[in-house]
Amino acid sequence: MYYLYILTEFPMKKLTGPTLFFVLLMISGFTMRQSNTEFICQKTLKAKNECHYNFTVDGGKFRYVDIGCRRKKEDVIEKVLAGEIPLAKDWKIECPMPKKEGL
Repeated sequence: MYYLYILTEFPMKKLTGPTLFFVLLMISGFTMRQSNTEFICQKTLKAKNECHYNFTVDGGKFRYVDIGCRRKKEDVIEKVLAGEIPLAKDWKIECPMPKKEGL
């Protein structure tokens, strides 16, 4: 009986918007991206004045191209690992994969 009273007192249209917003906020606010990002190499193209940074993320090949080579290598690696710099799919400049120690 109390349930029917609440439904008549508060129409569903008023509750669905805030409820949906709260659910979406909770879902998106607490997801943590667990990825295995590894820096592979950096190559500089002097003719084009570009620095290519190659990474692997969960086994996939990704790149970041710094036009003008404005950023330091350490800053780029730190920001990519923090997720602040977006990466493009596939490598433009191939790099040899680092050898695993102990194999």
